[in-house]
Amino acid sequence: MKRYVFFAVILLLALTARAQQDSNAEAEIPSDSLQSDTLQSIIEPDSLQAVYVPRVSLLTCSPGTEVWQQYGHTAVRFEDTEKDIDVVFNYGLFDFAAPHFIWRFCLGETDYVVGAETYDSFEKEYIERGSYVAEQQLNLTADEVTCLWNLLAQNCRPENRTYRYNFFYNNCSTKARDIIYQSLASPVSVARTDSVSLRHVLHDYNAAYPWASFGIDLLLGVEADRLAPHDVQEFAPLNLAESFSRATREGENLVAGTTVINPTAPLPKGHRFPLTPLQTMILVLLVTAIVCTLELLTGLRFWPYDIILYGLQGIGGIVVAFLFLFSTHPTVDSNILVIILNPLVLVLLPFLLRQARRRTFPWAAWTEMGLIVLLVVVWLFVRQDIPAAAWVFAGSLFLRTGRHIVRTMHKKKKDEK
Repeated sequence: MKRYVFFAVILLLALTARAQQDSNAEAEIPSDSLQSDTLQSIIEPDSLQAVYVPRVSLLTCSPGTEVWQQYGHTAVRFEDTEKDIDVVFNYGLFDFAAPHFIWRFCLGETDYVVGAETYDSFEKEYIERGSYVAEQQLNLTADEVTCLWNLLAQNCRPENRTYRYNFFYNNCSTKARDIIYQSLASPVSVARTDSVSLRHVLHDYNAAYPWASFGIDLLLGVEADRLAPHDVQEFAPLNLAESFSRATREGENLVAGTTVINPTAPLPKGHRFPLTPLQTMILVLLVTAIVCTLELLTGLRFWPYDIILYGLQGIGGIVVAFLFLFSTHPTVDSNILVIILNPLVLVLLPFLLRQARRRTFPWAAWTEMGLIVLLVVVWLFVRQDIPAAAWVFAGSLFLRTGRHIVRTMHKKKKDEK
């Protein structure tokens, strides 16, 4: 049994890491092939000299169907027809085959790199995926274009191209935005919109994927529910594109014009489980109520159901507790769901099953009940946005645990008589 539990834990950790991969990363490329010799030869500081101002654009790609594609992607395009240069700088590259990639991702220690590729290959990839590519041509001076080229060229050098990835604060969108702003001679002003939480931004993007949304909600803590200013919301590529469309400096628009490639791209439709998380958890609650009722009517014990129900709680708790305690991913260390989603239930489970068969004080069941009540009390103070499906699952645990307590206490009272 221990062997099967071990393998299940490892599998779940791997799947969780997969689901949390860069929602903006669009390529898995070995680090030694990030740039071709041809691109490397033209991407050098001060190599961009032209009579006219080369064209510089912010590229925004619409979301795809995979979990790591659901927020779209951002890149920077340089086009110099005189020198036959048409290059895309991409901060969303990673090497999935790198040693201990999944483990390092779980810890929040994933390194990403900036690389360059031809525009034709970049566009082809996204068109084949079914995404549109929105190109916002930037209104830059010749000096600013040269400065930006030099900054990106320096970034692409082997000794500089690696950076520590952070989903909210240091990803493909924020890196592209920051280096563009760094090259400008005058500051940019953006007409700000109302502040919303980071969780709200995520919900906007994965509303069509309820299970992905549910999984992310289980991992993020109360910090994700605090209002975030608009510049923080620009971690999402489409939000950044919207900001650029409203950006001005010295009375002129930052974006000179916008072109959309493949504008009729349909909305992505991924494979869906027939039931939503809420529907599934309501079904679990109904099954729990039926099992408890049958036990009450027949006097039998359906202990395999306890293994399934509390086992799900414990396995999910391993992931949540691991991220809470050891990961540097933002907001996961303030997740109050760790109160009931933690490995402690796996320790309590053997005692809970044993005490249900005997007439001893059900301390294991009372401990489980205490954790559920504690979650409610803490939530009343911190108000983390916990999905309804999680509350329904907590209701199933409450009902099943209450049944164990009542059953054991009833037996003990009969013995005392």
